[in-house]
Order: sequence, then C-alpha cells, then structure tokens
Amino acid sequence: MVVASGGVFDLVFGLPLHPLVVHAVAIMIPLAVVLLIAALVLPRARSVLRVLAVLFSLVGAVSAWMAEESGEALENRVGYPGEHAELGEIVTPLAMALFVLTAVWALASRSAKPRAVLVGRLFAIAALSVGVAAVVLTVLAGHSGAAATWEGRLVAQQAVSTSAHAL
Repeated sequence: MVVASGGVFDLVFGLPLHPLVVHAVAIMIPLAVVLLIAALVLPRARSVLRVLAVLFSLVGAVSAWMAEESGEALENRVGYPGEHAELGEIVTPLAMALFVLTAVWALASRSAKPRAVLVGRLFAIAALSVGVAAVVLTVLAGHSGAAATWEGRLVAQQAVSTSAHAL
C-alpha cells in the first residue's frame, strides 16, 4: 500500500526532495575522492586540498544520509524501487566512512612525526579504497534510480514516435 509520507524529507515546494538531494551525492563524493587524490600527489597544495577533501566528503556523507531518508519518504509515496534502494543504502555508510577516514588522514598528515606519517599513509590507503567503492556504488545507485524512473517512459515514448512516423 502506497501512502503519503509528509515527513521533513518528503516534499519541497510540492516536489520530492529525493531527486534534488541525490545530485549533491553524485557530485560531492566523486569530487571528495578527486580532491583526496590531488592532496596526496600534490604536496605543495596539500594544506588547502586536504581541507577541501574533508569538507566535500562531509557534504557527501550528509547528502547521502539525506538521500537515503528522502528516498524512504519517496518510497512511501510511489512504492519500493528494488535494486535502487538496496544500492543506495550501501552508499550512506561508505560516504560516512569516507568522511571519517579522510578527516583522520588530514589530521595525521599535518605532522612530520614517523608514527603520524605511518598512520596518515594507512588512513590515506583506507580512504582511497572506501572512496573508490563509494564512487562505484554512487554511480550504480544513480543508474538504477534513473533506470527505474525513466526506462519505461522512454521506451513507451519511443514506441509512440516510431508508430507515428510509420503512418
């Protein structure tokens, strides 16, 4: 049974919040990973890039959480989206882990002490690994959501267009 949600993550100006928020996830998580990579390979710019990587990963994590919450509100309105929901639920913890790992790396990378350098390297490897997984799952979740939303409509429209041209 599909019912109206009415929660804070449901509608904005009469439109579902979910499709608006997912765009932030699709931008912020990959950008955070790119900034992390840039910070690792460009030592002269590291002080600025590590702050940006942490900020973008924070916005990505918050956006992923909001996307999950707003997705559940939308699900209450339109029904269960299947694979899209399952993939989206994996993105949130990955995005949160990316933020935590990036923040710890950023703090550890500020020190020149041997122990901090080792910790920084380990957390950089972990952040990159989680970041790559987060990007892949974000793309897969986004694609499955777009397919669930548009696939039937575009095929139906294409069939109408094709039959109209045949006349």
